Amino acid sequence: MQKSVRQSMAWLHSWLGLTLGWLLFAIFLTGAATYYRHEINLWMQPQFATMQVKQDTAMNSAYQYLQKNAADAQSWYIGVASPSSPVNKIYWQKADGGYENKTLDANTGKEVTLSATQGGEFFYGFHYQLYGVPYFIGRLLVTIAAFLMLIILISGVITHKKIFTEFFTLRAFKGQRSYLDFHNVTSVIALPFFLTITFTGLAIFFYLILPNGMKKLYPEQPFQYFDEIRNISISSEAKPTPATMHPIEYFIQQSEQRWGKTEIGNITVKHPNTNIAQVNLVESTDRSITRNQAQLSFNGESGALLGDTRNNSAIATLNNGVYGLHMAHFAQPLLRFALFFSGLLGCAMIASGLLLWSLKRQLQNKKQSFHFGHYVVNRLNTAAIIGLPIAMLSYLCANRFLQLEAGQLNYEIYAFFGTWLLSLVIALLTPQQHLWKTQLEVFIFLTVSLPIFNLYYLISHQYVHDLNEYWLFLRVDLMIVILAILAIFLHQKIQPIQQKAVQKIQKKYANTAVQEPNS
Repeated sequence: MQKSVRQSMAWLHSWLGLTLGWLLFAIFLTGAATYYRHEINLWMQPQFATMQVKQDTAMNSAYQYLQKNAADAQSWYIGVASPSSPVNKIYWQKADGGYENKTLDANTGKEVTLSATQGGEFFYGFHYQLYGVPYFIGRLLVTIAAFLMLIILISGVITHKKIFTEFFTLRAFKGQRSYLDFHNVTSVIALPFFLTITFTGLAIFFYLILPNGMKKLYPEQPFQYFDEIRNISISSEAKPTPATMHPIEYFIQQSEQRWGKTEIGNITVKHPNTNIAQVNLVESTDRSITRNQAQLSFNGESGALLGDTRNNSAIATLNNGVYGLHMAHFAQPLLRFALFFSGLLGCAMIASGLLLWSLKRQLQNKKQSFHFGHYVVNRLNTAAIIGLPIAMLSYLCANRFLQLEAGQLNYEIYAFFGTWLLSLVIALLTPQQHLWKTQLEVFIFLTVSLPIFNLYYLISHQYVHDLNEYWLFLRVDLMIVILAILAIFLHQKIQPIQQKAVQKIQKKYANTAVQEPNS
């Protein structure tokens, strides 16, 4: 019999959701954490809390370092130190075309020997390119997942014709019905967020799935695209010849005359120490979605002003708008928390969908016999939905228990993947009736104990002396406490849901057993 459009969409929604659900859950959860990656960076590197940043000094020290160590480079980039990241992050393109980067002390200009921790950048990197997977393959997999996520969302709306009317119906602790209602509610609440974040994530990496366009526009130098979206491009037909540039203090003084005393986000220098050197200063603060900061461009040799504007090119505006919507750099604390919560709702939507699929298949099974496929799906659900958050907490715990030196193996990342794998092994060995409660208890223990131990660690190492200093770390601790409260609630309420589901399955098996002798 020919299937209707809704039936076809339901089949597509169900199987795409199962196939990609665990990957999408990981992408959404690490993406939600990325909204606070700078806070996590500071939490995992508490020595930053004691660093005082003076931007004039920071810019001058980085500029002098590059003059000394990369005078013949093709270009410089200085990510100027700020309170959220109190170190200079620089990189330059060498004369041979290769790249090199360093992290510098903002005050002294000396190379900083930081711990091996990656902080929140680990979650950020995992979110968009899957840590441990080759660079191109990881990004391509995430891009394909984003494309298929769009299909899942659209097919879900088509499948559930009463999705919006049933939004106001939430039947708690009713087995399968509870999972479906929760799936519908979370989907509707954050549907605009899901569509926006998925589409923009897909658009950011358009060049991976549509590479011919990039080759057509930039046949010789594909990296030119990234330069054009970052800086105002001022072309010069003159050939570069060695020349002496103005000191950085001159350009800082010029920026203050036009902008007043403001924070500089980054400085780029093209063709440094030549007659066509171009020095770009980019303002840090911009609350627009496109994050189109004001820019000043100077000739490095003469000091002449080349441009005082924003990068209003079509390609920069489009890219920055898409990127800004995805990363939400414009978001103030309340909106950022709302977006973080929406990310968690995305995780809840995926989790409830996976659990619903598993339960429906159990109900459809006519015999009370072992089914390997259902067994594997149930265990993978547990390892993904509970095991991944446990692994993320283990990553934070390892930071507090281990002192990682630069160049040392990153045991924090080993702890993350080791714990995640251990969660799967435990899930494979745990009986179904204890499956969720066992790992939820581990998660609760970590979420309750970690903030307490963190406070002891900070005080004992003299990183904090008052509440104002502790606030830098309390923001992350409060997030963990919120997760602890949620986990405790689930631990208390998941049993009734499971019992209802088990009773329904047992009743079905009993009815089937009665019918078979009579048939």
